[in-house]
Amino acid sequence: MRWLLALAAGGWSARSGPPRLTIVRHHRVYADGERVLYRLGVSETVLAGQVAACARAGAVPCTVREGLARLSRGEPGHAVAFSFDDGYADNVTRALPVLERHGARATFYLAAGLMETRTAPWWDELAHGLEHARRPAARFEAGGAALDLDVASPAGRGAALRALLPRLRVAPPEQRVRLDALRAALDVREVPRCELADWPLARRLAEAGMEIGAHTMTHPFLTLLSPDAQCREIAESVALAAERTGAEVTGLAYPVGDHDERTVEAARSAGLAYAVTTAAGDCAPSSPAFRLPRRALPEAASVGPGGRVSARMVGAEMRGAFDRLRGRPAGAVT
Repeated sequence: MRWLLALAAGGWSARSGPPRLTIVRHHRVYADGERVLYRLGVSETVLAGQVAACARAGAVPCTVREGLARLSRGEPGHAVAFSFDDGYADNVTRALPVLERHGARATFYLAAGLMETRTAPWWDELAHGLEHARRPAARFEAGGAALDLDVASPAGRGAALRALLPRLRVAPPEQRVRLDALRAALDVREVPRCELADWPLARRLAEAGMEIGAHTMTHPFLTLLSPDAQCREIAESVALAAERTGAEVTGLAYPVGDHDERTVEAARSAGLAYAVTTAAGDCAPSSPAFRLPRRALPEAASVGPGGRVSARMVGAEMRGAFDRLRGRPAGAVT
């Protein structure tokens, strides 16, 4: 379906038209051929193809801050900003070289508290538990519901992951209780390794001219926190990321896009200039600064039938040709 829509959309040139900004949302960058239980990103080769496709269309990727400045000046054309959430080490070791080869820049939103304490994010802890279970099957109860988990095979672990992810979208204390209960049920004894960048590695992003943004301290679902707790998560992450990287931090990515009016106020109170969401769409000069949309650009939206990155498919996503698959008008601008 995506390939057919891409063919119908035709070519893409970013060099003309009204002011428009597409913010691309990424997380991890995997080695080519790397297989993981919870794939939260693209391969290095796919990322390189995406960046090259944008550059050929006249939209060499920039930082979110640069893209917003261009919008505020009313510059014509379609700008593209790449962004990476969480602060994984592979953002530095794999994404940064790709960006530098193409003269591109990007914004990296750091989960500063997890990086500081070297704590694996909860979804990595979940995947680790399923992959290192000493019991091949177990019953897990959470929120008044029971799940019978079979983690003896890759298919079983995948099914367990899909079933458990929504059950861990809870406030931090309850999330900790559920993760500990899962570890006990599956008899998981190893502690997951933190794959986020350490601070010396993260500083390389700032030194290379990339934008550093905040992504809270511990990556909670912000709307499940009190207003004071939201303020602390945001303000402390801004301060810590700035202190450790030496960068000016003016932007925030809401974890999993979760936010409400209290979250927006907390972001403003932290002295930030903007915040990005996970809602699909593009930015115009009139877009609300603390509810900026972003577009995911997964491998499925980039790779054509031949198994290689298709510039036509990347261009179609940048123009919103796939929005109708998400129940939105094509090319929606927020």
